[in-house]
Amino acid sequence: MIARDRELLVRLGRVNASLGEVALALMAAQDGGKLPADGLREVGEALRTLATDMIARADEVNEGMPVSLAASPTATCALCHAEPVARPDRRTDTVEGRFCGDCVARCLDDTRRDHWCPIDTLARAEEMPTDA
Repeated sequence: MIARDRELLVRLGRVNASLGEVALALMAAQDGGKLPADGLREVGEALRTLATDMIARADEVNEGMPVSLAASPTATCALCHAEPVARPDRRTDTVEGRFCGDCVARCLDDTRRDHWCPIDTLARAEEMPTDA
C-alpha cells in the first residue's frame, strides 16, 4: 500500500507542477478565441483519472481508520506550511507526522548531491538508534 500511496502522491505532484504550463499552452493554442477541444479533453481525462484514484484510496483509508481519527483536524506541513501532514496519526517527530506527502515525495525525488532539507534531517534522526 505504501508504494501505491507514494505513486498517487507523485502523480499529484506532477499534475500540480504542470497545471500552470498546461493552462498557458491551452491559452496559446486558442483558435479564434475558442479553447482546443482535444486539449481540454486530454487534460480533463488526466485529472478525472487521478481524482478517481485518489478518492478511491481515501475511501479505503477511511474504512480502516477509527472515526475519531478520520474526523480529526490535521496539522500543517512544517516545510510548505500549506498542506496537511501525510499521517496526522503519527507523532510530530516522524517524517510522515511532520511533513505533507508532496514535500516528502519532492525530497525523495531530488537526486542532486547538494540536496539536504528538514525532511532529510528528521529522517536521519529517525534512523539513528537511541541508547536504551
